[in-house]
Amino acid sequence: MIEYIFSKVKFTKLSHYVENEANLKYATSGAACFDICAAIAEPVELQCGEQKGIPTGVKLAAEHPLWFRVNSRSGLAIKHGIITIAGIIDTDYRGELIIGLLNTNAESSGKTYIINPGDKIAQIELPFPYRAEFEEVSEDEFAALLTERGENGFGSTGI
Repeated sequence: MIEYIFSKVKFTKLSHYVENEANLKYATSGAACFDICAAIAEPVELQCGEQKGIPTGVKLAAEHPLWFRVNSRSGLAIKHGIITIAGIIDTDYRGELIIGLLNTNAESSGKTYIINPGDKIAQIELPFPYRAEFEEVSEDEFAALLTERGENGFGSTGI
C-alpha cells in the first residue's frame, strides 16, 4: 500500500468557475493526480495544430515548497490527440490556473476538438509521495497568501 504525505492545498473559486463534481478530486484512492476542469461559458473549438490556454476558474496555493505538475489526460491524448503544454505551476504562483492544450492532429485529419464548460481537461500532481488535501478559502483569505511573484505567469520571469 502506498503511504502518501498529505499536504494542504488552499484554493479559491473565481466567479467564472464551472461546477463539476470531478473538479479538484482524485478519481480513485490510488490516483496520482487530481482532475481539473474547464471554466468556460460556452464551448471552445481547438482546431488541428492549434494551442489555447483554457481557464479553470481556480487559484491554488500548495504548502511551500511544493509545486504542481500539469499532465495530459490519457483519454484525451490517445482518443483525441489533445495534450497539455507548459507543465509546471511554481509554488509561488497565485494566479488562476490556465491549462495550455494542444490539438496534435494533422490538419489533413480534420479532427477539431470541442471543449465544453466543465470538461475535465488535465490532471495535476504534487511531487510523489505528496497528495493534495484541499481547503477552500475566500478570495480575501487567498489574497493573504500573496507571494513576490503573485499572479505573474507565462514568461513573467523571462521568455
